[in-house]
Amino acid sequence: MSFDAKVFKILIASPGDVDEEREAIPEVISKWNNLNAEANKVVLLPVKWETHSAPLLGDRAQGVINNQIVTSCDMVIGVFWTRLGSPTGVSESGTAEEIEWFIQNQKPVMVYFSSRPIDPKTLDIQQYAALKDFEKKMQKLGLTGSYTNITDFKEQLLSQISVNIKTLLSGIPSTPPTAQEAKEKAASIKKILKDGKVYMEDYEKDGKVKSFVVKGDTKAIKDALKERGGKWNSTLGGWLFPKTKEVEVAAFLKIHA
Repeated sequence: MSFDAKVFKILIASPGDVDEEREAIPEVISKWNNLNAEANKVVLLPVKWETHSAPLLGDRAQGVINNQIVTSCDMVIGVFWTRLGSPTGVSESGTAEEIEWFIQNQKPVMVYFSSRPIDPKTLDIQQYAALKDFEKKMQKLGLTGSYTNITDFKEQLLSQISVNIKTLLSGIPSTPPTAQEAKEKAASIKKILKDGKVYMEDYEKDGKVKSFVVKGDTKAIKDALKERGGKWNSTLGGWLFPKTKEVEVAAFLKIHA
């Protein structure tokens, strides 16, 4: 029998070394739906970039994915093992950028780090080091879980999804923070997420976003940023560019930052 339900879209975010987990997550979501959907009047829809996005010119690749699928999702499940992924010009990797978007927009985030055995012969040391730095940042925000095998991962995920569904159903927190508290929390989160890297963020003026700023440790690339039309802004603490330069600068940062 049919029933009315609220549909929540869940983004599956990960680099390319956790294929088994990426297959397991939709299975767990399907099981959750079978057990809970009718009773809770909630249906969960798994979303992957490979099935829900399409090629599009005119923006950096991660920007296209963000616009097509990330910003329309209600929650994210991130999974990592030995790799973080490739830089996007905005963040350390596409997966990291997706997770950061959910954190900054105060949407539920579930991040898991695998402790499965690793074959040293196949390990990319730079990727692994970057992943460990990212894991430390997530731990500071209290967002991480860990698992030892795929069965352990499925069991944890199935039980923990319900907690975040309750958060989504509640809508606004029962004791929302004051404007000042929200501002301070957002600044604290941003500091943790952006610590020790070069990144881009939009600059809004008079209610419109016509520029963006490159911030972080830019000493080594300051001349190149200047050559590309960047102007140092001490008030903003970064290099100011018009939005028309966004793709060019993102491509440069992906390689050189």
